[in-house]
Amino acid sequence: MVKKEVIVPQVAKETESVLSKPVPQQSKAKKKSFTNKNKAFLALALLVIVLVMVYFLFFSQPSYRFSFDKSGVKFLSNEYTPSEFFKGMKDQNKFIVSIDLVDGNSSAWVVNSLNLWLVALNADHKETSSLVKTVDAQGNILSCLTNDANVLSSRSLSAQECSSFIADGNSFLVEINLAKEDKVILSKNKLQLFASGTKTISSVNYLAIKQLYPNFDDILALVNERINSVK
Repeated sequence: MVKKEVIVPQVAKETESVLSKPVPQQSKAKKKSFTNKNKAFLALALLVIVLVMVYFLFFSQPSYRFSFDKSGVKFLSNEYTPSEFFKGMKDQNKFIVSIDLVDGNSSAWVVNSLNLWLVALNADHKETSSLVKTVDAQGNILSCLTNDANVLSSRSLSAQECSSFIADGNSFLVEINLAKEDKVILSKNKLQLFASGTKTISSVNYLAIKQLYPNFDDILALVNERINSVK
């Protein structure tokens, strides 16, 4: 009898040989390059997030502490609410109401806004000086004209004298300006009125005067009645 030879299958240790092989240097370099790219991308993404946060913190937020909307006009201040401001304003006794004429060109609507304030303040027996400033296109004062709180008076001022007149710490300053938007800024001893054009300047000033004198319509009616009686 011939004995059959039993052949035992040999299992190749493929896994072991593959795992034990060293990683080629080129693969390591690619992996390192990929990691560096990831780090650069993350750093860029973080920078973008920080810039967005800075934008929303400093640019998209209102630049004033208080902001109130009255009939479509913003009343802005870092110090006062409108009720606090106009209460303190009413307690003042000496006022300067100022308008700007660019290169001497006057506007009937701007002058009318000045007159509204003169009517309101004089009716309350306030010492009120009008100040008409002639400015250049950059807003630099060229000269001024004031009535020195006397409706029958008129006096010219140089640019330097005009600046000193405005800086009078004993007077409450009301400034009427043309700008890109309708708004009213309330600050210490100063009321700044900005209108987007001649069509809105009278309404912006009328609205502000009504905050100071809620009965202003009655005052206007009385003044008009007296004017008509003189004719």
